[in-house]
Amino acid sequence: MSLDKCDLFQGMNELGRAQIATIAVAESHLQGTILFRENDAANHLYILCAGHVRLTWGRRGLMARLLTSPGEGFGWASVAGHETYTATAECVFPTKVLKIDKMRMGQLLEQDPVSGLQFYRRLAYLVGRRLMDCYAAMSPLHGEGNTRSYG
Repeated sequence: MSLDKCDLFQGMNELGRAQIATIAVAESHLQGTILFRENDAANHLYILCAGHVRLTWGRRGLMARLLTSPGEGFGWASVAGHETYTATAECVFPTKVLKIDKMRMGQLLEQDPVSGLQFYRRLAYLVGRRLMDCYAAMSPLHGEGNTRSYG
């Protein structure tokens, strides 16, 4: 999969994406494979190439999100300053991913500040969009007809 099709890398220049592509490792996993667990050290960013990945959190394994679209990024905690993952990622079907080491990616983005800025702007946008999706999903639980953000 080409990184130009990935949500997180939209807006980055071609050279920046090409450099990150050189450190991305393609992996195939069987159904039921756990890519990472909540509270594991957050060392990699993942890009879904094919298959489905379920993200769950908490002791009861509440589903936070089902990733089904090629190009979706997950394991954001690794590039957002968190030491550990905030969810567990499990392959629901046989799945292919790109796995990107956060330290190596950070070094590349520091060497190319324009690409780094674009990457983190896109990350902030996607995190914000996911937060708004959560607000919308919780709204009926609280009897509210609209979603408001105070942040």
